[in-house]
Amino acid sequence: MPRTLKFSLFALVLLGLVGGSVAYYAAQKSLTLTVDGQAREVRTYADTVAEVLEEEGLQPQAHDVVLPEPEASVSDGDAVVVTRARPLQLTVDGRPSEVYVTALSVDEALDQLGFRADGLVVSASRSERLPLDGMELSITTPKDVTLVVDGQQRVVTTTAGTVADLLAEQGVALSATDRTSMRPAQPLLAFMRLQVFRVQVAEVVETTSIPYRTVENEDPEAFEDDETVTQAGVEGQQATTWRVTVVDGVETGREQLSTAVAVAPVDELVTVGTKPRPAAPAAPAVATSSGGLNWAALAACESGGRPNAVSSTGTYRGMYQFSRSTWAAVGGSGDPAAASAEEQTMRAQMLYDRSGAGQWPHCGSRLFS
Repeated sequence: MPRTLKFSLFALVLLGLVGGSVAYYAAQKSLTLTVDGQAREVRTYADTVAEVLEEEGLQPQAHDVVLPEPEASVSDGDAVVVTRARPLQLTVDGRPSEVYVTALSVDEALDQLGFRADGLVVSASRSERLPLDGMELSITTPKDVTLVVDGQQRVVTTTAGTVADLLAEQGVALSATDRTSMRPAQPLLAFMRLQVFRVQVAEVVETTSIPYRTVENEDPEAFEDDETVTQAGVEGQQATTWRVTVVDGVETGREQLSTAVAVAPVDELVTVGTKPRPAAPAAPAVATSSGGLNWAALAACESGGRPNAVSSTGTYRGMYQFSRSTWAAVGGSGDPAAASAEEQTMRAQMLYDRSGAGQWPHCGSRLFS
């Protein structure tokens, strides 16, 4: 082969090699890749954003933000931005949830989540950077709560997270027996109403009377129907212990704990005569029946004519000074001094018809005046 031909072929091959290399390098692109705010330059032959990310070992997740879209083509000088999402275990006013944010700091996360109000209480510094694997974040928002305590109701604006936190914030101390309308650990929400019930439990001793008994003893030396009190009756006292519950000044419960006799009653002792009375002496004009007798004169002598008269010993009662046993013997019931004047006169006439004027040994003669 002639030497000139050989040089010509060699030149053609060399030109092809140089041209291919130039074309290869010409196809390479220079891109700016920004990941979580950190920018760097990368060179690639990739045709799409997804291929660029794959070359760089980045695998976007569902909540990540990629601009342009992964399917978009890339050209020399383009910029690709990847912002990876961070999971937040978020608790807002006691209510937990999981959210994803592409923010790089706590302050940016609050802005993304829409918490822009003044007075927020956040569990982490606003300037703290969010780690890629996320973090726990608690937010307490200002809220209006109606507080009722010690008879006063007021609306307070608070960032307290729980009922217990609010009470501590407002300086409300609870005793061991006090109660609240909500549990101490319950999270506070706007427009809630919290009431404190002041509860007092105390033991109270009450004293009541114990009535005495009346004991009658027969006295054969005393005339029939004569009654004499030989020992005055005295009421006793009984002490009862109660456990009393008072809520906000109003008694709401009472439980009996014990009862005991503090002072025993003293029986009233009464002697009742059993000796028959002697017959009354005959009078010039003795009536044989109750009709036509001067009952008003008898009543005036016995009681001053007062239907409710009672003797000093309490034994004889009414206009005609009946004993209780004599009153009952002629059909009366209850207290003779409580009966009407008409009934007392009727019973006195019955007693006269049965036993004569001797029933009134001192005043019986007045019936014939």
